[in-house]
Amino acid sequence: MSAQVARSPIPPVTEEEIDEVLAEFGGDAREAIRALLHDQAALVADAEQAVSRGFLRGLFSEGARRLAAEDEA
Repeated sequence: MSAQVARSPIPPVTEEEIDEVLAEFGGDAREAIRALLHDQAALVADAEQAVSRGFLRGLFSEGARRLAAEDEA
């Protein structure tokens, strides 16, 4: 028996939501896409900071968390 991660379903994007995003940027599709990609990159970067990379051979993997010495500097 293996454990499975429960994932919440991602709701489909509606035409109305697409129209709202385009309207927010004055109908400029390139600016809307740029803003959405920027937001996506920020969310991914934030998630990367929250994910533990684990404890490997007595060392925390790079970037997984700040060490106490880094907090004092």
